[in-house]
Amino acid sequence: MYKPKYVHLTIIYILIISLLSHTPNDNLPESDIGFSNIDKIFHFVEFFILGLLIKFSLYEREISSQKVIVFTTIIFGFSLACIDELHQSFIRGRVCSVEDLLFDFLGISLSFFNYKNFF
Repeated sequence: MYKPKYVHLTIIYILIISLLSHTPNDNLPESDIGFSNIDKIFHFVEFFILGLLIKFSLYEREISSQKVIVFTTIIFGFSLACIDELHQSFIRGRVCSVEDLLFDFLGISLSFFNYKNFF
Protein backbone atom coordinates (compact mmCIF):
# COMPACT_ATOMS: atom_id res chain seq x y z
CA MET A 1 0.00 0.00 0.00
CA TYR A 2 1.28 3.46 -0.95
CA LYS A 3 2.17 5.65 2.03
CA PRO A 4 3.19 9.16 0.95
CA LYS A 5 5.97 10.33 3.25
CA TYR A 6 7.33 13.26 1.34
CA VAL A 7 3.96 14.66 0.30
CA HIS A 8 3.00 15.08 3.95
CA LEU A 9 6.37 16.61 4.80
CA THR A 10 6.05 18.99 1.86
CA ILE A 11 2.61 20.18 2.98
CA ILE A 12 3.82 20.69 6.55
CA TYR A 13 6.89 22.58 5.28
CA ILE A 14 4.71 24.86 3.13
CA LEU A 15 2.59 25.62 6.20
CA ILE A 16 5.74 26.45 8.18
CA ILE A 17 6.89 28.81 5.40
CA SER A 18 3.47 30.50 5.53
CA LEU A 19 3.66 30.89 9.30
CA LEU A 20 7.15 32.38 9.09
CA SER A 21 5.99 34.79 6.39
CA HIS A 22 3.10 35.87 8.57
CA THR A 23 5.47 37.08 11.30
CA PRO A 24 5.58 40.90 11.47
CA ASN A 25 8.99 42.52 11.02
CA ASP A 26 8.94 43.73 14.63
CA ASN A 27 8.88 40.10 15.85
CA LEU A 28 11.77 38.87 13.70
CA PRO A 29 15.08 38.26 15.51
CA GLU A 30 17.86 40.78 14.98
CA SER A 31 21.00 39.59 13.24
CA ASP A 32 24.24 40.77 14.85
CA ILE A 33 26.63 38.75 12.70
CA GLY A 34 27.62 41.77 10.63
CA PHE A 35 26.41 40.35 7.32
CA SER A 36 23.83 42.44 5.54
CA ASN A 37 21.10 40.75 3.56
CA ILE A 38 21.29 37.56 5.62
CA ASP A 39 17.62 37.10 4.78
CA LYS A 40 18.63 36.30 1.19
CA ILE A 41 20.53 33.26 2.45
CA PHE A 42 17.49 32.23 4.49
CA HIS A 43 15.28 32.56 1.41
CA PHE A 44 17.71 30.46 -0.63
CA VAL A 45 17.97 27.69 1.98
CA GLU A 46 14.23 27.72 2.73
CA PHE A 47 13.30 27.23 -0.93
CA PHE A 48 16.19 24.84 -1.61
CA ILE A 49 14.65 22.55 1.01
CA LEU A 50 11.20 23.10 -0.50
CA GLY A 51 12.56 22.17 -3.94
CA LEU A 52 14.01 18.95 -2.52
CA LEU A 53 10.73 18.06 -0.84
CA ILE A 54 8.69 18.69 -3.98
CA LYS A 55 11.18 16.68 -6.04
CA PHE A 56 11.12 13.76 -3.58
CA SER A 57 7.32 13.88 -3.48
CA LEU A 58 7.22 13.52 -7.26
CA TYR A 59 9.78 10.69 -7.22
CA GLU A 60 7.68 9.01 -4.55
CA ARG A 61 4.70 9.11 -6.93
CA GLU A 62 6.94 7.23 -9.39
CA ILE A 63 6.78 9.82 -12.15
CA SER A 64 9.28 8.44 -14.62
CA SER A 65 10.13 11.52 -16.66
CA GLN A 66 12.95 13.62 -15.21
CA LYS A 67 11.82 16.56 -17.35
CA VAL A 68 8.33 16.45 -15.85
CA ILE A 69 9.79 16.35 -12.33
CA VAL A 70 12.10 19.31 -13.01
CA PHE A 71 9.40 21.37 -14.72
CA THR A 72 6.75 20.62 -12.08
CA THR A 73 9.11 21.34 -9.18
CA ILE A 74 10.25 24.66 -10.62
CA ILE A 75 6.75 25.82 -11.61
CA PHE A 76 5.11 24.73 -8.34
CA GLY A 77 7.99 26.00 -6.20
CA PHE A 78 8.17 29.35 -7.99
CA SER A 79 4.39 29.74 -7.73
CA LEU A 80 4.63 29.18 -3.98
CA ALA A 81 7.47 31.71 -3.79
CA CYS A 82 5.33 34.31 -5.60
CA ILE A 83 2.39 33.64 -3.28
CA ASP A 84 4.72 33.86 -0.27
CA GLU A 85 6.11 37.24 -1.38
CA LEU A 86 2.62 38.56 -2.09
CA HIS A 87 1.49 37.34 1.33
CA GLN A 88 4.37 39.19 2.99
CA SER A 89 3.27 42.47 1.40
CA PHE A 90 0.17 42.39 3.62
CA ILE A 91 2.13 41.85 6.86
CA ARG A 92 3.19 44.83 8.99
CA GLY A 93 6.82 45.73 8.33
CA ARG A 94 7.27 43.14 5.57
CA VAL A 95 7.56 43.83 1.86
CA CYS A 96 7.22 41.98 -1.42
CA SER A 97 10.76 41.80 -2.79
CA VAL A 98 11.92 40.80 -6.26
CA GLU A 99 15.37 40.06 -4.78
CA ASP A 100 13.86 37.62 -2.30
CA LEU A 101 11.93 36.02 -5.15
CA LEU A 102 15.17 35.62 -7.09
CA PHE A 103 16.84 33.83 -4.17
CA ASP A 104 13.74 31.65 -3.74
CA PHE A 105 13.99 30.69 -7.42
CA LEU A 106 17.72 29.97 -7.14
CA GLY A 107 17.09 27.73 -4.15
CA ILE A 108 14.40 25.78 -5.97
CA SER A 109 16.47 25.49 -9.13
CA LEU A 110 19.64 24.37 -7.38
CA SER A 111 17.78 21.66 -5.48
CA PHE A 112 18.34 19.49 -8.56
CA PHE A 113 22.10 19.50 -8.15
CA ASN A 114 23.72 17.00 -5.85
CA TYR A 115 27.18 15.67 -5.28
CA LYS A 116 26.94 13.47 -8.42
CA ASN A 117 26.76 16.61 -10.57
CA PHE A 118 30.11 17.82 -9.25
CA PHE A 119 32.19 14.61 -9.61
